[in-house]
Amino acid sequence: MTIHEILPYIEQRPLMYLKTKDIYLLDSFIGGYLSCQQIHDKNFNDINFQSDFHEWIRKKFNFDLGFTWADYIFKISQNENTNSVDVFFREYYLFKKEQ
Repeated sequence: MTIHEILPYIEQRPLMYLKTKDIYLLDSFIGGYLSCQQIHDKNFNDINFQSDFHEWIRKKFNFDLGFTWADYIFKISQNENTNSVDVFFREYYLFKKEQ
């Protein structure tokens, strides 16, 4: 299962996968999932997901370098007064649509 296949499940029931609906927990989940996938499945299709998404979100919102994609999402969510995980999924689907 790729990261793109599991993310819709997390979106539907985030508290089944994360202790709280928090972008930093989602970031940790994704990082762990991708690490495990690469170690055990030898599936390298998703290897660039985090760096590609990071660069896309950074350019879209004109953020400075030096922060993680989760930091960018958190900042956006604070500005919009919206849950950070909801912001992630909104931006993730836009990112995916452009890919």
